Amino acid sequence: MPVEVRLKQIREAKGLSQNALARQLEMSLANVQKIEYGKAKSIPLDTLEKICLTLDCEIGDLLVLVKLAN
Repeated sequence: MPVEVRLKQIREAKGLSQNALARQLEMSLANVQKIEYGKAKSIPLDTLEKICLTLDCEIGDLLVLVKLAN
């Protein structure tokens, strides 16, 4: 089942740019963009935790399972 990453929606709702989020997470802008655009092959659990703590959200808010039509 595919997973949708809702980083952009949550980040924008908090009024943060990609650059600001990258600085707060102490990550490169390129890595934040890869996660946001769904291009990251994997996201380490510690990174998910940092994102959720920074954006005050739950992992279930950030990652959503997408049901495919039969």
